[in-house]
Amino acid sequence: MDATAIARNQELQRQWYGAPLGELCRDLCDRFGMTQSGLAETLGISPAMLSLVMRGQRARIANPDAAARLTAVLRLAQDVRAGTVPAGDASRVLAGIRTSRTPGQDSMGASVTRHPAGEGHSTEPVPDSGPGPGPGPGSDPASDADLRFALRLRDLLTSRASAVDILGAAAVLDAGHPGLAEILRVCGAGRTDEAVELVRALGPRR
Repeated sequence: MDATAIARNQELQRQWYGAPLGELCRDLCDRFGMTQSGLAETLGISPAMLSLVMRGQRARIANPDAAARLTAVLRLAQDVRAGTVPAGDASRVLAGIRTSRTPGQDSMGASVTRHPAGEGHSTEPVPDSGPGPGPGPGSDPASDADLRFALRLRDLLTSRASAVDILGAAAVLDAGHPGLAEILRVCGAGRTDEAVELVRALGPRR
């Protein structure tokens, strides 16, 4: 893979997480005293796959469960740093993350707290791995419908093109069709909370 493609992937990682995944994953290994192979085992992917993502040869972890575990580990790092989770409890929490099938959101954009990953950096993951079994008690049906629609639209777009290609198509459309470009950029490669807001702003659609 050439340097331009790697730079694009790392820029996408900055947009999604606040910093390249190589930097964030090294910070996690240092903070929790684990090797890169140990982190891969916690996430449920091969060390080779994690290495590809950390080197920018892949923009993100494609497996939604593994991406969700990454979100959970990043959140744990933030909690340990903030003191809301004692450092001595981290290994127990990590063990729970390792065995959890869907511990949180995946790497494509759900609205979650940004996770500082070292001085001057923060992380920000992305969408829920799916609409789930349905709205919970007290949830807003309209908001649930907007989220489901945004996720279905993202699934459709990303089933046909990579995030890099979607952003490239948006750039081509910017001059003549800025509205379409925004939909591609936000719903195809942006954060899920922003995609939901755009879906909501567009009004009736179903």
